[in-house]
Amino acid sequence: MDGRLCSKVTCAREAVATLTFDYGDQMAALGPLGGTDHPHAHDLCAQHADRLSVPTGWIVVRHEALRA
Repeated sequence: MDGRLCSKVTCAREAVATLTFDYGDQMAALGPLGGTDHPHAHDLCAQHADRLSVPTGWIVVRHEALRA
């Protein structure tokens, strides 16, 4: 496996999405896997991306990859 792994502890699946947070705006952004491994972003596998939950009052912005 050449790809990056999911950031969740004990998960060994390949990451397919990247999660970032904006604490000031209480927002989480989930999008396609970022081009680089950024220290303030969290890479997630498909299962953990689908099950994403955030604190009460926060919003989640999901960026879908463009499909041809």
